[in-house]
Amino acid sequence: MDSRVDETVHMISLCKFVNISSSTNKRYKEQILKDIIIAICAMLNSIGGKVVLYNKCTCLLAVSAISLLIRILEQSLISIIGSNQTISKINFKEDKESMVILVKKADCLIITNYNLYLPSQSQVVQISPWEPLEKVKDDIINRRFVPEPVQLDSHCRIFLKGKNCDFHENKMVMFKNLKADQSKRTRLADRMTGKGNKFSCYVSAFANYNGGHMYFGIRDDGVVEGEVIPNEDISEIIKKVEKAIKKMKWPEQIDQPKRGEHWEICFEPVVDENSNVIPSTFVIVIYIAACLGGVFTEEPECYEMVEGKIEKMSFVTWKKRVLQLGDVDIPAAVQRIEWSSSATERRCTKVREVLMTAINNGKWEMFSKYAKLFEDKYPEVEMKLMVLSRRVIANYRQGRLSKARHLLVDYDKLLPKANDILIFEVIYLCLKAALKRAKREFEAVSEFLESALLKADQLTPGIITALTFSFAAMNQNSGLNEDGPSSAELSRKVLEHLKYLPRSQVQVEMEHKAYIILATFHLGYDMSGKIIEKHVNQLRLETATSSLMALNKSVCSGYSLSRYREVQFNMVQSTLYYRYAQVNPEKNEIFLEEAFQFSRKAQHLARASNFDEMVTWANVSVALYTEKLVLASLAKMDWVKKIYMYRLSKNSLIF
Repeated sequence: MDSRVDETVHMISLCKFVNISSSTNKRYKEQILKDIIIAICAMLNSIGGKVVLYNKCTCLLAVSAISLLIRILEQSLISIIGSNQTISKINFKEDKESMVILVKKADCLIITNYNLYLPSQSQVVQISPWEPLEKVKDDIINRRFVPEPVQLDSHCRIFLKGKNCDFHENKMVMFKNLKADQSKRTRLADRMTGKGNKFSCYVSAFANYNGGHMYFGIRDDGVVEGEVIPNEDISEIIKKVEKAIKKMKWPEQIDQPKRGEHWEICFEPVVDENSNVIPSTFVIVIYIAACLGGVFTEEPECYEMVEGKIEKMSFVTWKKRVLQLGDVDIPAAVQRIEWSSSATERRCTKVREVLMTAINNGKWEMFSKYAKLFEDKYPEVEMKLMVLSRRVIANYRQGRLSKARHLLVDYDKLLPKANDILIFEVIYLCLKAALKRAKREFEAVSEFLESALLKADQLTPGIITALTFSFAAMNQNSGLNEDGPSSAELSRKVLEHLKYLPRSQVQVEMEHKAYIILATFHLGYDMSGKIIEKHVNQLRLETATSSLMALNKSVCSGYSLSRYREVQFNMVQSTLYYRYAQVNPEKNEIFLEEAFQFSRKAQHLARASNFDEMVTWANVSVALYTEKLVLASLAKMDWVKKIYMYRLSKNSLIF
């Protein structure tokens, strides 16, 4: 036997495969197969071991029966853990009386059933055990926002008997028409919430997506039939629906889902062609709100070995194991740090949004007005720190570096009093690095940026982490060492962290910035206009162009550029055309003229808005392109002169 396999052993008898009559054999075989799969998965989630299948009965297992059993087991395991792990982690050793299944520890947590659902266009889909746990974690369990949640009371209220409703099934709408004939569960409430109608599956699917509505009393083709409900049954339906919903596994922060917030049920009357209400006939509408954290129909099925015995992993333990995945840079025991309160987060976000909008558009009087207003209105330390940090940025943008440094000293003194000290410490380190860069103290810039990134990685993904990565991306070539992440890698992290935020002007502003930094990096420049690479190839130009096209797409969708981003956008476009001039010398003068015009536009905008650093970049670029255009013109004149002299010499020879 393989010495690398742990000596833990679990025994399972195969008597039922040979001693039970054919009429009842199927049920027992299915149970034994399930027991074997559970034992293997428990060992995969632990340290491995051996599952021994023996036959204590007198009759022997035929070779064909053993081969069939192995084939069934392999097929089942492939559907749960995939072919790669089935081949690399499972090995079979068999004879006529027993079979030993050698199991090595899996590379990741093995789940036999997530009990999680998502909606498709026409049905609900169960998350397969084979679905990568990291993806399930990112898309469902760690989901941070819902882009377009279905709202309470947004359902249709007018239903005409026998007529098609004016909407159809999709990822947020499901039709059910329950038959009124007798069955084992004759009451409507039982048929609605029973497993046969996948009630909990739809609740899970809608909650894990954008929310949705279940319409009972509408056929699959959209024709309204209505459900006949005696008045005394309405209260029973409500109770059964509530019981079924509460029986499911909801995130810890919700615990017990509340009617009117997480779910609702309405009984909408059905009318005839004359708009008369049909007695006791309703379309039952059940609303499910979108939910962050994952809603399970029941606890996930995941097994482990505990003191040599198979045990189902508790939901709490399972969740802890899942949430630790991927946090490579932080010890597993450390959880992501969030704001001390949602109210503080909302106010700080609002303050930052208003002040940064004024800063990015060069509206300095408006900035001063609102900064003073926020300082007077909000006495909390967090609000004062947020305003102070924006004052530092405002002065930095205008070239008032001495004033910015004094303000940062005030910020540093106030910082220890904050409840959310780590969040504001990250902001402080970024501001400190910016001021060090202005003094060209690049070693200090590197130290502050590395510290900011380390601390930001302890925070819950959101606007602060995106800001930190964005700032580091801007300053990569001025500070971080060569072994650190590139500006492109950091910018992609910005875009990744922005996915945790709802679509808003703040989020889009950061997105615009990330695309500009990406394009600038691929063009071989840093964000102050310094050349990092003397030449770039055509592929780099195409990649930079793609980033600018992504930015343009965002602008065309209704999110305009701020004045500051417009300056940067024009500067990047001027750089792009300058690089095109280098790569395509035959069109050198045409591309240089485009580069000159874009830099002139950026220069005008930067001067008008008093963006001191951008004025410097634009001035240098205008001077460069002017020089290149003059040289190109002189070269062209010299070339024309040579042609003229050549033709003149030819003519003199003739005469």
